[in-house]
Amino acid sequence: MRTIKALIILAALLPSLSFAARLSDGKDHLKLSGKKIMTTLDKGFHFNIEAPAGLYIDGEMGSIDPVKKTEKLIVFDAAKAGDKTFSVSFYVCDDAETVCESHEVNLKIQKKKLVKIEKEKMQMVKPETGAPVAPPADPKTVQ
Repeated sequence: MRTIKALIILAALLPSLSFAARLSDGKDHLKLSGKKIMTTLDKGFHFNIEAPAGLYIDGEMGSIDPVKKTEKLIVFDAAKAGDKTFSVSFYVCDDAETVCESHEVNLKIQKKKLVKIEKEKMQMVKPETGAPVAPPADPKTVQ
């Protein structure tokens, strides 16, 4: 009986843990070359060239398509971004074809260097009182 209860609890918890880490996280690498952003991947991964990819300048509508898009390299031209913050998005798949995950990186060019920008998270509030609500616990730190 205990084994059955343990299996039921495990089956209920397992899907909730799946969002904590993705297979392709940390496998993409961005490098600035002039005003172009070279996006590459670790061995065992490739870009989904059929999926959308673009550079999105904050405060502007639409996206700028990559100037080059292959399974191993995506090149974005960031010249139009100037000193504004922007994001690049693309899809990364593993070569075993088990996952294909969306990636979005928020960036800015400062002193001829590419800098990752953390987007400010909106404060959650209770609708009835407007009082702040504590953010959910980080699943990596919950034991």
